[in-house]
Amino acid sequence: MSKEILTRLPKGGDLVTELTRIAKENNITRGTVQVIGALEKAELGFYNQNTFSYESHPVDKNVELLFGMGNISLKDDEVFVHLHLTLSDATGAALGGHAMEGCIIFAGEAFIREVAGEPLNRVYDEATKLFLWG
Repeated sequence: MSKEILTRLPKGGDLVTELTRIAKENNITRGTVQVIGALEKAELGFYNQNTFSYESHPVDKNVELLFGMGNISLKDDEVFVHLHLTLSDATGAALGGHAMEGCIIFAGEAFIREVAGEPLNRVYDEATKLFLWG
């Protein structure tokens, strides 16, 4: 039977780090993540397809975390959370991107669902220069 976890995330914690910790503690190596709440600040990434590298975009203000959607798999035999975020600022303007370390939780609620099956592994893809599901 697959695990389903509803959890509150700790204020001041790093979003990706906390989700990874929960997945590790529950031995989830194949799953999905949904998260809502608010962040004290954020760090969003954009994958530049021309340079094959992530560009980091700091959001140094309080934002609402409208929706975070992602997955859990293994990368180099370690639990890896891949998460994208949609945020809004005080004016209601939306922005989004790949969640990087540096997304600091003000308040957060997460739903993590294990997907039955063998662990899902990420492998290097030469065409995109990304680690994608193998």
